[in-house]
Amino acid sequence: MTNFMMTMMVMQISRAKRMINLLERLIKQDYMYTDEKLKELKAQVRVLKEEIAEKEANNSKGFGK
Repeated sequence: MTNFMMTMMVMQISRAKRMINLLERLIKQDYMYTDEKLKELKAQVRVLKEEIAEKEANNSKGFGK
């Protein structure tokens, strides 16, 4: 992989992590949302975490990662 591709992958991961933080803050304010909307938000968080784990696993270069 080139440096540009690595940089783009890191940017995507950091953007996804920021999105996870935002969604988790919204979920903490559960009184503002219906049960259906909360399930939707939690599902989005789960999908994002799985995608990040997959990308980091593919991108790993060190020992034990």
